[in-house]
Amino acid sequence: METILAIQPMFSTFPLRKLPFVALKHVIKIMEIDEIVKIAITSKYMESIVKVCYIQIRRTMAVFNREHSYIGLDFPAVTLFCCSKAFNHPSAPKLTKDDLKPWLSETATTLENTRQLFTRIYKLFQCGPYRLMINSPTENIKEILEIPEFRNFTVLFLVGGHFKKEQLDEVLEFEREDQDLHIIRGVIPEDYYHPNLFKFTDVHYCDARWIRLENLLSIKNTFMITLGMNNLTIPDINTFLHHWMNSEYELFKFISIDIEKGPSTPLDVLFRGITVLKGYRFGTWRRLISVNSPDTRSRQIMSIVWTDSRIDMSTWSIHERPKQLDRNDDSLMHFDEPYTPEFIVLQLLKQRRVLYSKLKIVKEDSLEKQELIKKIDETNNQLQFKGVEYKNGWPVLRGVDASSRMLA
Repeated sequence: METILAIQPMFSTFPLRKLPFVALKHVIKIMEIDEIVKIAITSKYMESIVKVCYIQIRRTMAVFNREHSYIGLDFPAVTLFCCSKAFNHPSAPKLTKDDLKPWLSETATTLENTRQLFTRIYKLFQCGPYRLMINSPTENIKEILEIPEFRNFTVLFLVGGHFKKEQLDEVLEFEREDQDLHIIRGVIPEDYYHPNLFKFTDVHYCDARWIRLENLLSIKNTFMITLGMNNLTIPDINTFLHHWMNSEYELFKFISIDIEKGPSTPLDVLFRGITVLKGYRFGTWRRLISVNSPDTRSRQIMSIVWTDSRIDMSTWSIHERPKQLDRNDDSLMHFDEPYTPEFIVLQLLKQRRVLYSKLKIVKEDSLEKQELIKKIDETNNQLQFKGVEYKNGWPVLRGVDASSRMLA
């Protein structure tokens, strides 16, 4: 036993404050993020040293759930609880109210302590944009959104049971064009309506049964829309596609709409009255449609893909390279060539459609009919030259896919 003790190294503590300034900064920068927070709590001097280390936090979220509220940091990750006991939570380092005691008040409310902690952390690190998550059944949404420190969120996540009209009004009346709203769990009254329902930049409604066709037709300059469970029909979506084609302004960049699961999507209903081209991009087949007034629109083409439960639509300028995140690695971005070839083909298909419509109403053996037939033949030759084939009645353009991968 004495031999074992003799060969054990002798440990001693060394006050960090005795280190030179540059060395102290270096030591702090290589510490784990939870240890850095603990160091900052020890004194105002150490807090000031941590500040000048300019440690970057990629993602920050303030989560409001009454006594279980917390501030979550990601990359590097640590969860800072405003309660004394850390509840079951993803495996990130955790600090509780007891650890953070010097920064919190025993007499303040949980909301006020969350505010103080959030402000302190934001001054301590280089946090950048932040997100909010509010458990609506347990929190006063309006009270939180009126706090100045929480007004400039990038995304507001709402989690609830059954939302009340007043709660939703408080959120939608707060709208700003550079912020996102994600209602990710909960039930929204089916008779609910608000004129700002699509005014956020990125909108996600897990329960969209209250969304009607007329609501879709009100969309204008929204970046992304996700509609979960809803009562929209395939004819409704067809009407929406017509509206997109005929509009003089941009409606959206991306939209995803859940559909009722079935054996197949009735394409003849979905694309009724629409000129459609089947194209191959990013390793999958998709349907492409184009606007009717390309000179007034910055994104002239729409790509449509679907599964048995969802339809995804994205709109693109014919001068930009479309992009898509890698399915297995979200740090990789796939890029493809612009949709210019498909757009040209769609214009030819529309031209041919108009010619066929005119052909049906002209007199037999007339000079006009001969001219129309000649133009139709010329258009068909152009389509064939560009590589258009027909499969089950649908025009198909092959050989355009040229996707490449780059870091996102």
